[in-house]
Amino acid sequence: MLDLRQLRVLSAVAESGSMTRAAERLSYTASAVSQQMAALERQVGAPLLVRHARGARLTEVGRVLREHAEAVDERLRTAEREVRDLIELRAGRLRLGAFASAASRLIPDAITEFRRRHADITLSLDILDPVFAVEAVTAGRLDLAVVFDYPPGPTLDVGDLTREVLLDDPVLVAVQPGHPCADKPVVSVAELSTEPWIRDCGPDPMCRDMLDRFCREGGFSPTIAFEADNYLTIGRLVEAGVAVALVPGLAADQMPEGVALRPLAPAVSRRVSAVFRPGATPSALQMISVLRTSSPDRLSTG
Repeated sequence: MLDLRQLRVLSAVAESGSMTRAAERLSYTASAVSQQMAALERQVGAPLLVRHARGARLTEVGRVLREHAEAVDERLRTAEREVRDLIELRAGRLRLGAFASAASRLIPDAITEFRRRHADITLSLDILDPVFAVEAVTAGRLDLAVVFDYPPGPTLDVGDLTREVLLDDPVLVAVQPGHPCADKPVVSVAELSTEPWIRDCGPDPMCRDMLDRFCREGGFSPTIAFEADNYLTIGRLVEAGVAVALVPGLAADQMPEGVALRPLAPAVSRRVSAVFRPGATPSALQMISVLRTSSPDRLSTG
């Protein structure tokens, strides 16, 4: 492997036309320059310089080597600039993923703040359920994803990814206007044992499993009246009085105005986290810092 320092000495000799002047330019001794050139010639296996009374000039081999050396040197300097720009967040891109309610409540403010700080970073956002977001980050299609799960179960397997907890999102019960529980400060699971339920039927099973666990801990199995895959539909069904539903705080703004959202006893919450590969980019780490400051105080109980 050719030594880049020796190649830079070769270029300096060619530009200055003298090993003495090259030494002055590089702040080396003339002896050091001579030793570097001798070592490079031994490695190449051919003379690189023709010495003459006024200094030195390149041989044909030396000229070809210098051209390649300068191209390599320029590429390395470009790499240094680009790496520094990435580290200092002056360039690059950040590919985000998030589940739907986080994308509507947490991500917009986070993107606004991130762009205020780092306007030169290109951002993109994919709306994905947690299990698919984990797959995308693991495969390198996303740099960072916001996901959820329900410790102690069901929980999301993130494999070798790093998980950074952002907030605990309270799960609330949504009931129709005039429901006996609508004005209660807290609703116990026992009070819901005879209610028909609307169950989330999205592709990720965690919300369904959480409802089953919640009811099982209350000593009953839920009677499923309807299934829906988005909270706007769930809210309309609750408003119409056909059933009750569990709704996370981040989705509270998707409920119709008359629907009452009440805390549960025992309390239920979902863990909202950022997941990313070890050795995450500086832009991903900066976005995590921004997400930590997003406002969980906006989560409403109705």
